[in-house]
Parts: sequence; structure tokens; C-alpha cells
Amino acid sequence: MDDITMEIRTRLDQLFSQYQPSRALTELKEELVGDLTEAVTDKVNQGQDTTSAIDEAMDQLGDIDTLLKEVAGDDSTTENADTTERDDTTASGSDQDNDDETIHIDNTGDESRVQIGKLQIHGDKVTWGDHVLVDGDNDKVDFGKLVQVDGDHVTVADGLVDVNGDDVKINGERPRRTYVESLRLVNTQSFAIDDINELDINYRDAAIKLGPASADKIVVNEYMSRDNSRYYLRAARHGKLLAIKQGDRPRLWPLHARTEIFLPTSLAGKVTVHAGNGSLEISDLRADLAVDAHATNGSVRAFDDHLKQLKMHSTNGSVRLDQVTAATDLFSKNGSVTVREGAGDVRIESSNGAVRLSDHVGNADLRSHNGAIKLDGVTGQVHAATANGAIRGRNVNGGGIFSTGNGSVNLQLTGLTSDVSVESGSGSATLQMPLLTDYQFDAKNWSASVKVPEEAKLSLDDHHHKIGTVGENAEHRVTIQASSGSIRLS
Repeated sequence: MDDITMEIRTRLDQLFSQYQPSRALTELKEELVGDLTEAVTDKVNQGQDTTSAIDEAMDQLGDIDTLLKEVAGDDSTTENADTTERDDTTASGSDQDNDDETIHIDNTGDESRVQIGKLQIHGDKVTWGDHVLVDGDNDKVDFGKLVQVDGDHVTVADGLVDVNGDDVKINGERPRRTYVESLRLVNTQSFAIDDINELDINYRDAAIKLGPASADKIVVNEYMSRDNSRYYLRAARHGKLLAIKQGDRPRLWPLHARTEIFLPTSLAGKVTVHAGNGSLEISDLRADLAVDAHATNGSVRAFDDHLKQLKMHSTNGSVRLDQVTAATDLFSKNGSVTVREGAGDVRIESSNGAVRLSDHVGNADLRSHNGAIKLDGVTGQVHAATANGAIRGRNVNGGGIFSTGNGSVNLQLTGLTSDVSVESGSGSATLQMPLLTDYQFDAKNWSASVKVPEEAKLSLDDHHHKIGTVGENAEHRVTIQASSGSIRLS
């Protein structure tokens, strides 16, 4: 043991002596010895004397007592979770706001205006008093301090979570993110696939990229801002499972890391990827694989992949797929989800953010709690549902179910291959049918106008409810319901 390490150990022993020895404290001490030795050695190599270098490195530890209490389990204080205050201007309102229950309907013009007390629906806009809850024209949802969605910008709990495209902030600060520029290649390892049918990859703080391997091996390249073997990956075989895990992380100084993982075409089975703070990219894979990828704080992207199955989940960040052929399952808690030029059945869900699907062939299940759903050039059966946001579809060839709680539905069908159901809670419903297509219809609302094609043969012709057929050989049925908005079928 050199003099630097011995002096560091002596000083740490004095700090740790106040606490009951434990395995956790021993592991922390060894980690700090390694980090401090590395930092002091760098300072000495730059011309600083040993004593002052150790003093400076120890000072950088900051409030070490707090850390030691936390690890030792002696800190009895419990942090109370912050209570999110709901904005009084949301649709829940207050008991005092319910005095005016007058229903007013204006059917003049192209779009009906419906007012029920303070709730107003006008086209794609839903308001409560002067407060705009849903603005379908601009992809906005605003429930005060609880949730705000403006296109790809999402804020939750009065800004506690702020996601703007690929930029993520938690409590006003960006999580420790990975910088990929100018990083050195410090470690390369390869693994024979043999009879491997399951690969588990776990990096808690690094940008990860999965791509195709040129050889019949799994190859991992690690790029880092600091070169230390402690930070290299840890790999283990468990039967047919290969587990690859990120190495140690320094506690005192930032380490920026990027990892490339190359998978051979002959690899078959399941690949699971866990990414903590950092982006995740999966590209150009051609393999009989089921890939399940999770990211906590960072964007997730896949493009030009041909896989058996692809699942991609992001807690805080956007999800995007381009030119992917696979059965797909996508989820973002706070962020938008976009899929372009793909094929295969797709399931998409976003708690807070817009959902977009374009130039896609395959059945689609699309759900958003707070955000708009947009379709353009989709062939297949579609189930689209959003609690707060508009649904817009162009060049949709197929059929399905389209429903929104607060927002309008506007669909243009180029082909009808099955029944269509449209439901709008607070907003208008507009459905443009393909030319020269026969169909049955049932269009009903409770407080606005219903307009159907002039050539339709009606079996029920009421101001708020119309049933009939278009053409002589109607095979499929179109059902439209709008609680508080107009209906237009053409």
C-alpha cells in the first residue's frame, strides 16, 4: 500500500469510527478510498504536493456525516412527501362554482357551441370559465398545477417533472446525464453466444446504443471520461442467461459514459435493457429477438429494426420509432410517443404526452391520458382513446374505435374494412367517409346538431339522433356519439 492510500485510509478510519461497523459502511469506505486515491494521484501528477492534494480531496467530500448516517441507517428523520396542490381552476372546480347550470346551444356556423354552466365546448376547444382545459388545434391540455401538455412539452405536479422533447428536468434540475462527445474508448469485451437465449443489460447512468455485430459474438465498447477498471462492466453467465451490468460509479466526481453493444444476427431469444439516466438507441438490428427496453430519465429511440417483438418504456422522456418491423409495445409516462413508417401490431400508451402514428401498416391500440392522438396514413384496425385531448386521423384505411373524454374527434377514412365507433365526451365529432362506400350509421348526441349525408336513407330522423344507410349494400356500421358537441358525417 502506497503512502497516499495509507493516509487516506487513516483519515477515513477516523470518520467511520463513530459508527457501528457494517458491510454497507465497509463497501462505502473501499469505494471512497478508490475515488480519493484516484483524485489525489491526478493532483500530485499535476504538481500539487501530497498533503494539500489529500486535504483538498477530503474537503470535496462535503457533508460526509450525512452520507454515513444514511448508509448506517442511523438517520431517523423521515422526509415527508411534498403534497401537490391542485389548481382551483381545473374542471373539478368548487361547490361554489356550480350555481349556473344553464345549458346553451348555438348551432349557427360550421361548428356548434355548447355551454353547460362554466363548461364550454367550441370545436376543438374545451374551457372551464376563462380557463382552457383542452385546445385540440394546438395539442394543449392544461389542468393547472397538476398536468400541462403543450405538444412535446409536459409538466407534472407544478413542474416537479418537466419534459421538453428529449430534455428532462426533475425538481428543476437535469438528472446526471451522459455526455457522448469526446469520450475515450476505455474497454472492449466480447462474449461468445454459444447457447445464450437471454441477454440482460443494466446501465444506471450511461447512454446506450444497441446495433448489429459484424462477427458472431456479442461485443461491448465502453467510452468514458475517466479510465479506471472499477468502472468497467461486470458480466456473468447463469445457464443460458448472460448478464452485463455497469461497473462502479465514483461518488465524488462525475463520470460521463457511453456504451455500444453489438448483437449478432444469429442471436435469438430475449434481450432486456435497463437504462437509468441516459438516452437509449436501438438501430439496424436484424435478428429473431424480443427486445424489452426501459429508460428512467432519457429519450428512447429505435430505427430500421426488424425484430420479432419490441417493447420500449420511458418514465421521463420521449419514445420514437422509425421504420421498425415488429410487434411493438411502447409506453411513456411523461413524454410523447411517435411511430413512423412501421409495420406490425403496435400498442402505444402515454400518461402525459401526445401519441402520433403515421405511415403504418398493422393494427394499433393507442391510449393517452393527457394528450392528443394523431394518425396519418394508417392501414389496419385502430383503437384510439384519450381522456383529455383531441383525436385526429387522416388517410385511415380500416376501422375501429375512437373515443375521447375531453376533446374533439376528426377522422378521414380512405377505406372501410370493419365497423367504426366514435365517441366524444366534450367536443365535436367529424367523420369523413371514403367515396363510393356503402354503410349503416347511428349518430346521436344530447345537446347539439347532427348532420349526415343528403343521400342517406333515414329510419330515424331526429334533431339529436339519426339512423340510416348510405348505399344499397351496406356491410359495416358507423356509430357516433357526442355528449356535448356537434356531429358531422359526410
